[in-house]
Amino acid sequence: MTSPPTSTRLLLHATRDYSTVNGIDSLDTPPTYTHFIKHYLEPNLPVLIGPALTTNWRARQQWVCPVTGKPNFDNLREQLCSNEPVHVPVADCQCKDFTDQKRSTMDLKGFLDEWEEHSQADKPSRMYLKDFHFVKTFPDYGAYETPDIFCDDWMNEFWTRRTDMDDDYRFVYCGGDGTFTPFHADVYRSYSWSANICGVKKWTLFPPNQEHLFQDKLHNTVYDIENVDPTLFPDFHKAKRFTIYQEPGYTLFVPSGWWHQVHNIGDTISINHNWCNGSNLDLLVESMTSDLKEVEREIEHLKDMMDQDEWIETCQKLLLLNSGWDWSTLWNMCSTVRERVKRQQLGEEVAVATAVGTVLKDGVDS
Repeated sequence: MTSPPTSTRLLLHATRDYSTVNGIDSLDTPPTYTHFIKHYLEPNLPVLIGPALTTNWRARQQWVCPVTGKPNFDNLREQLCSNEPVHVPVADCQCKDFTDQKRSTMDLKGFLDEWEEHSQADKPSRMYLKDFHFVKTFPDYGAYETPDIFCDDWMNEFWTRRTDMDDDYRFVYCGGDGTFTPFHADVYRSYSWSANICGVKKWTLFPPNQEHLFQDKLHNTVYDIENVDPTLFPDFHKAKRFTIYQEPGYTLFVPSGWWHQVHNIGDTISINHNWCNGSNLDLLVESMTSDLKEVEREIEHLKDMMDQDEWIETCQKLLLLNSGWDWSTLWNMCSTVRERVKRQQLGEEVAVATAVGTVLKDGVDS
């Protein structure tokens, strides 16, 4: 497999046509990066990739019982649970909280014990470990390696190098039979890849440009596609969709802006990254612009009370609170990549903290 280039050039697509999409490709052999860009990344189309991409991962070899194919709970406890509690985020799949599920934290050992108890009793699970920053929590463990075709990742390059916060978009998900993620599109309209370690995931994916079919009159979005009120969402049944079943070892590439819902069949563990690069930068900008317009509409009645600079600053602060980033964040991400590429081209080694610190200051000023 060829390695990705140091950056991906920005291509502002006039249109991406999903009207002729009739299914989701499945590849037994991992594609080259050139093939991946041409057929999936640039046209923004999903693809399911066979187990060869993940065969050598420690997670595939040690987190799964080779006889039953279920999670190896003893190994997971022994390797990940120390004397000190490891706090993990969990979602209650039976308790809706606005557009998401009710979130809380649990000790990892307690979660694994409860999960194993439900598994042995062959009972559906309620609690779903989601958005667990595994690499941050266990930086030296080496559960997996990011596949080459997903390595041109501007989001995690920037967030893992930031000096003003400690965050990333690299996650582990663990859940029993019946756990699920509600209907959504990924954060910032980023790409994502999801590698299944064990269990089966049922994915239902919806191509972009159908959002008007997902919303009611108040712009609320469908929560659970298997329980839709036709009086609130009378046109939802018209939405084009594709359903696939992701077997153990398989990796799914989810493109920008593809709404989806995921159900776990049996005990499942998966590894997921949200990411972006120049191929979907225009979609990220479009998403942020839409979020900003919504903020501006909400506080339009205050605009006459502010001068232009104060109005812009207020809108950006609210955008950051509501969406998790603002124009300064986007600028900083792109500038971080630009600085790294520039130094690579000059053959220079650069102190990461110094470079990112300078970029952050430049971004705030801009």
